[in-house]
Amino acid sequence: MRRLFAGYPSDRLWALTSTRNKGTVASFDPIPSPERQVSVPEIQIHHRWIDKLGVVLNYMLIPWTVWRGLRLVRKEKIEAIFTVPWDHFTIAAYFIHKITGRPIYMYIMDDPAGSRRFGGFQPAAYALLMPRIVRACKRTWGVSDGMCDYFGRAYGVKCLPLLPLVDIDSFGKKSARGPVRADDTFHIVFTGSIYSAQVDAVRRLVRVVDQEATRNGSAPKSMRLTLYTSSPAAALDKMGLSGRSVRRSEVPHDDVASALAEADAAFLPLSFEPDMRHIVETSLPSKIAEYLAAGLPILAHGPASSTVARYCREHECGLVVDEPDETALRDALHNLKNDPSLRRELSAKALVAAKKNHDGSRIAPAFLGLLGDIGT
Repeated sequence: MRRLFAGYPSDRLWALTSTRNKGTVASFDPIPSPERQVSVPEIQIHHRWIDKLGVVLNYMLIPWTVWRGLRLVRKEKIEAIFTVPWDHFTIAAYFIHKITGRPIYMYIMDDPAGSRRFGGFQPAAYALLMPRIVRACKRTWGVSDGMCDYFGRAYGVKCLPLLPLVDIDSFGKKSARGPVRADDTFHIVFTGSIYSAQVDAVRRLVRVVDQEATRNGSAPKSMRLTLYTSSPAAALDKMGLSGRSVRRSEVPHDDVASALAEADAAFLPLSFEPDMRHIVETSLPSKIAEYLAAGLPILAHGPASSTVARYCREHECGLVVDEPDETALRDALHNLKNDPSLRRELSAKALVAAKKNHDGSRIAPAFLGLLGDIGT
């Protein structure tokens, strides 16, 4: 969102968000700024058995959120509503639209509720309201071609692809490769959160790297995986994502480019679990834009129908392993490690794809131009 609205007049933007989110993003120079964010309570319960209680309580707070939104619209003369589904804020945005008549726009980045994999209150609300919300939108964008194809088929709406963005020039300068390392360690990186739509694929790479680094008496450092993630080490241990040649670290977002500059390849996983099929066929991880802008060869590990596998094959910017097989994953790692010409070719194609599909300096103004008809 920050990259999309960076060029929009700051005095024309307001956000209706949660008190928790407002505090979390305050240190990241958010758009809009904290003084232009109206906050409402949000309840989070991090417990395996009662976390759904928090979801129900937040849905009960929707009338309060709508009331706050109506006050904001009327006081600040808001002309349009922009929402990113799916949660209680999406529903609140819809009702604010219905009551005020202000046009509503939507950018669909993830659609986990659409997978129907979870029981309970939230999928029921999704099934009831999402068709109405999507069809009420004046314009809809999706994070991938797969997302737009799905929403076009499911709801008969026109959805425009809007892939993750990055500042190509700035990111490219920060991610320029440094001197060649003295040792022959092959360094793979993963950045971001690790959740259910990725964890089985990441776990497979962890096992392969650990086995490969120590097999036949080879030095443990011959292959190394770094997981740059906010997930605590204890959580990674519990998920089976730790090992002798696996390192966990955290990096501020502004330093991601520098961290990628130290790597030989980037890992882009999506789950092979059947109940994750909808998510992996529609969601496109935002990290792909940064991997491509850094000119890193990508090792994509996900089903052939997943967004990452299709993207990397279409743009020839990554080596794809589309079966949940450790031997195939090991062979792909060997190909990347032992073939510098392959890495150079993938790197060159990555930069081409970044400029074509993810250049924020070109795409964001075009997106904002489509919002120019607000009020007409």
